[in-house]
Amino acid sequence: MKKKVLIVGGSSKVGKNLINTLDKKSYQIYSTFNNNMIKGKKYKHIKQIEINLNNDMHASFHKLKINYDIIVLLPGVLLGKSLSEYNSKNIISNFNINFTSQTILLNKILKKQKKNCLIIFISSISARRGSYDPIYAAAKGAMISFSKSLSLWLSPKIKCLTICPGLIKDTNMYKSFTVKRLHNLKKQTPNKEFLNSKDLSKIICDIIQPHWRHANGAIIDINGGLYS
Repeated sequence: MKKKVLIVGGSSKVGKNLINTLDKKSYQIYSTFNNNMIKGKKYKHIKQIEINLNNDMHASFHKLKINYDIIVLLPGVLLGKSLSEYNSKNIISNFNINFTSQTILLNKILKKQKKNCLIIFISSISARRGSYDPIYAAAKGAMISFSKSLSLWLSPKIKCLTICPGLIKDTNMYKSFTVKRLHNLKKQTPNKEFLNSKDLSKIICDIIQPHWRHANGAIIDINGGLYS
């Protein structure tokens, strides 16, 4: 029987690569998307759910009586602002996308969940070392505390792993950085290269395997040695 996988943020670069990397014979994939809908023949096997992380987008999940084996939470947005550059609306929206909306979504899903489930959170190196954008770092940091709490109190039924990647090449976040900033960041990284979305997708496919259950509650840093 195929395992049911929910990918929240499937229309992102990492999401699309993850969909392409997962074995179609082993997994039934459910993927959320926003305005950047996943299109093409190779995505016909994906059951798609449209949501908007800035709105109350959970009604569609209310109607779906699905028990997932794996949930992967990919959403993230970096505005790259200092605290003084934020306004109240930006703060609320940023925290909502990077943390709050995902917790609400899990709240609704787990209330209906009747079998064991693994949740993969994608946090950030910013949550571990801090960031020029303190709102983004705070939201991603909250995700770490949230995942550790779930893994402690909901196990063995619910297990959680959190990945904290550095900057991911070929993503919208990467493209928003200036050439100078990218050069300086790569120079600081011991590996002298950035993580790419295909490699991150392969890492996610690795850690959803059953033997990783012993890493329940773990926070996994993947940043080429820049921070640990």
